[in-house]
Amino acid sequence: MRNYEITNILREGAVEEAKTAVKDILAKHAITIQNEEDWGSKRLWHPIGNDEQGHFTLIKCTGAPAEIAKIEHEFKLNTNILKTLVIRSHG
Repeated sequence: MRNYEITNILREGAVEEAKTAVKDILAKHAITIQNEEDWGSKRLWHPIGNDEQGHFTLIKCTGAPAEIAKIEHEFKLNTNILKTLVIRSHG
């Protein structure tokens, strides 16, 4: 098991629905959430599609490396998750 930080930009207007979807995807792939931070809504530097605002969240978690690629793919399939950044952390 390795430590990861997952930053998501969620579509405005569907924040709670997207947060629930993220948690469901993580649970499905046996990713253990250690900490969650809600950074709120911010104006995007570059629009993503038609979206100029996004809701930012950070999740610190642990999981198997093989599962991380799978969750990244599922995040891309969800239209309420505009962008995702997953990095390996050392903490």
